Amino acid sequence: MIKSLFFIFFLFLGLFAESLASFPKNIDKMVLVKESIIPAKDVVLPKETPLFLQETVAMYNWINNGKGTKLNIFVPPEKIEEYAQHGPYSDGITAVAIYEDQDIVFVTEHLSGEPLYGTYDRYGNDISNAHPSFNIKVCYECHRGYRDICKYGTCANSSIINIFNK
Repeated sequence: MIKSLFFIFFLFLGLFAESLASFPKNIDKMVLVKESIIPAKDVVLPKETPLFLQETVAMYNWINNGKGTKLNIFVPPEKIEEYAQHGPYSDGITAVAIYEDQDIVFVTEHLSGEPLYGTYDRYGNDISNAHPSFNIKVCYECHRGYRDICKYGTCANSSIINIFNK
């Protein structure tokens, strides 16, 4: 019951608040676990591209003036095994996704088993209200909407790079 109330409280805050996840001060000490891209806005994805990737590309392909961007995923060293198992996650920063060409930092953190999300620039400034797709409400909607691949608040799917390398 308490966990449910805790979850509802954070969900409610997420609808109106800025970033809930903390900005990681030690990104340079995290482990790069995945390299991907967001293709340019004029790139046509192959028909077999999973819906999750199609919608992610559609939501973020405007970044870098629509030219595409590198996307790198970093995980704290102590969370590598949890990340490899796709959760459950202990408290603290869980994963950091960085759109490298624009220095946009998406953070997933866990507290009492629940995911918290945040969007920052490289300097730690909260930019969750800079664009509708950065709002943490969108993070919650997407991560909950794809429960088949988004487990314990993080999403795992093949890299978009793999789609083009087939």
